[in-house]
Amino acid sequence: MANKSNWKEHLLKSGIPLEFEIKRYLDAKNCVSNFEYTYFRENEDKNLTEFSYDLDSSYIVTPHFADLMIECKYRHESTKWVFLPEQYDGIDKITHTSFMHKNAHFNTAPHYQPPFPIPFAPLCSKGIELTNYGNNPKTITQAIHQLSYAMAGRIINGMQHQVDSVLREHFENTIFYNIPIIVTTAKLFRIREDVDIDRIKLADDIEEISTNETCLVVKSPAGIDLETYNNTIFNNFITENERETLNKYLNSFNKEIDFVTSVIARNYSPSCILVVHYSKENNGLDQFFDFIDRVFNPDQEVKDLIAKRQKEMKDFLLKFRSGKKDS
Repeated sequence: MANKSNWKEHLLKSGIPLEFEIKRYLDAKNCVSNFEYTYFRENEDKNLTEFSYDLDSSYIVTPHFADLMIECKYRHESTKWVFLPEQYDGIDKITHTSFMHKNAHFNTAPHYQPPFPIPFAPLCSKGIELTNYGNNPKTITQAIHQLSYAMAGRIINGMQHQVDSVLREHFENTIFYNIPIIVTTAKLFRIREDVDIDRIKLADDIEEISTNETCLVVKSPAGIDLETYNNTIFNNFITENERETLNKYLNSFNKEIDFVTSVIARNYSPSCILVVHYSKENNGLDQFFDFIDRVFNPDQEVKDLIAKRQKEMKDFLLKFRSGKKDS
């Protein structure tokens, strides 16, 4: 009798039903999606191994082309993912749209966008999975690694569309984005910024020391191994496409492709990752699509906030320059 009832839990834990349900959701959003994106890298034993993430999906709002890199993690409804708090615009310069990883280094059309004034979700750093049986320190880290090591290859895919002699004709004005997302059925919690160890010891429930969130942005700075791996991928791209050709088409923050890719490898491949809760009652993907649609096509509220911020900055600079002259 036990075996007859356990098949449901085993099937759900496999993650396949969640992947199928997320793909069906993406199809309804007119995304073009495929199960499993694979890539090769060395494992812990330095053996070349195939890795993957669950869903690779494209969301297109011309001229924007968002590459959604999705890793699905089904967890029992009692499971909690708990993250430490962080702040935007700190020393690492994580902004409200950093998680989108804009990729327009070979775009020929003007594509400047003023800083987006509204955050998608609270910013966090490291997290841990808590279950009724203890903690699992590897789950979140492994999911982040699956996406992080795939990032350079996906960035190059967008670049290739703008330097290839045939593809360039169709994609030279396209703005690509590479957006890594972990979709989970676990409940998401962000520890309050004023919490200390003593308050945690006194708390009876996790909600006393944290906020329950639908979506979070998690910082994911590259370690030495990831940066080295990224540089290898980018250097192969430079060799295969000829440095002179790439420099000719480059329209980025520097005129040398080697410098541009080294900065991306260290800081933007990736800089942060989305973690989104999914359930029928509370689907974080709805919030995600609402947000990026506002980034692609700002509504009046967004335009007014941008104008207000630009005016404040202009007034500050005028006051600063005036004070400098007076002194």
